[in-house]
Amino acid sequence: MIYAIKNENESNEKLVLRYKKLFFQSRITNKIRNERYAVKKPTKKKRREAAIIREAYRDLNQKVYF
Repeated sequence: MIYAIKNENESNEKLVLRYKKLFFQSRITNKIRNERYAVKKPTKKKRREAAIIREAYRDLNQKVYF
């Protein structure tokens, strides 16, 4: 459960923004969306494709450009 208690001298808008930040950081929305529909486990081929793509992105992020 997520909640935000209003601090002194805090506007309602700030309270709502702080609550939304806590809510989305908790990833509850992702869990709810993922459980909404039944999804089959990915096949070996799909897992391998995802791993190759992931590896390519990691290689791009590790390169340092001067």
